[in-house]
Amino acid sequence: MLGLLSSPSGSAGGRVYRRALGLSKVIGLNRRWVQTEAPSVIPEPVTWNEFFVLRKQRRLWERLAALPCAILGLGAGGAIFASLPVHPQQTFMGMDPLLLFGGSTLFCGVLGFVGGPSIGRVFYRIGSPQRALALDLKEAEFFRHIKANRSDPMFSSASNPLPDFYGEKINSLAAYRKWLRKQREHERKGTFKLGKKK
Repeated sequence: MLGLLSSPSGSAGGRVYRRALGLSKVIGLNRRWVQTEAPSVIPEPVTWNEFFVLRKQRRLWERLAALPCAILGLGAGGAIFASLPVHPQQTFMGMDPLLLFGGSTLFCGVLGFVGGPSIGRVFYRIGSPQRALALDLKEAEFFRHIKANRSDPMFSSASNPLPDFYGEKINSLAAYRKWLRKQREHERKGTFKLGKKK
């Protein structure tokens, strides 16, 4: 509809234009303020070596955020459960309240530790949005390569497990080449065993 606010061409176009103009006056649109598309920011493409370096930096941010979040969760859980009244003769689901509160406090700490990497990733995106966007684009391409080159899980067995299905251990080009060799070896072993069964 916003594209119809241009100048009319022909009688049918004039009716559409007048209708759109009337509608724009009703909803308060002015032709000066209408944008057909938002300006897009295209980050500079990164090389594969830069991609692995940026990926390591992001993982470092995630790991560094896990510890403060765990301490924060432990402290918040401790503050909440320490303020609750405890009756020594009263049990909760057959458990001692002190034991239950202590376990719940530890659970809050573990929850903070598990949620910490997500918070670290958010801080990484806030700290360097251009690099984060470039990393996301390159990571999508990386996972397309992983999906196209990984071995078929059908060839897996107890003696021939599938090596690194998602490519999480790949941290350099040399590691990627090693991963490719392992995938081909897994496929070759699985094909050989399937051939023996027939």
